[in-house]
Amino acid sequence: MLKRYIVFLSSLCVDKYLFVILIMLAVGMGLAIMKNPPSLELFYGQLAGTFIIIAYSTIKNRKNQNKSKKRQ
Repeated sequence: MLKRYIVFLSSLCVDKYLFVILIMLAVGMGLAIMKNPPSLELFYGQLAGTFIIIAYSTIKNRKNQNKSKKRQ
């Protein structure tokens, strides 16, 4: 199950460094929720970081695709 999830995340065309940061953010979100009481500020901060990384990699991939289309 975990292996399939990692393959799915790596298929999102995220750089390997950003992928490592995404994994760290996911683990941190889990730890933030498991605390007693849960640290919602930490959770939402890491969730926002995840969205920023996904948006950045999406924009970067679109720019690269546009450049490759112009070359053809």
